[in-house]
Amino acid sequence: MGLVSTVVVPKLEQETTNWCREILRNSPTAIRVLKSALNAVDDGHAGLQELGGNATLLFYGTEEGNEGKTAYMERRRPDFSKFPGFISTINGIWIRKA
Repeated sequence: MGLVSTVVVPKLEQETTNWCREILRNSPTAIRVLKSALNAVDDGHAGLQELGGNATLLFYGTEEGNEGKTAYMERRRPDFSKFPGFISTINGIWIRKA
C-alpha cells in the first residue's frame, strides 16, 4: 500500500471497498492510533490530545502500565526494571536502555 498504488476511476467504489476490507484486517487499536497520528497534523491541539489519549490507552493495557497502577494503589515505588526501556533513536534505530 503506497501513496499511489493504482488508478481506478471507473471502479472507484469497488476499489475503495477492497482497500477498506484490507485495512480492517489489521489490529483495531493500530488502526485507531494510526488514524489519530495522521489526523493530528491538521487537527491542532484536539488532534494531539486524541493521539495522546490513544497512546495512553495502549499503555494502560500493558504489564508495565499495570505495574505503575498497582504500585500507586499499594503506595510503593513502581519497579520498572523488568521492562526493557528505549531511550533514543540513532538513524531510526532504537537504542535500548541498559
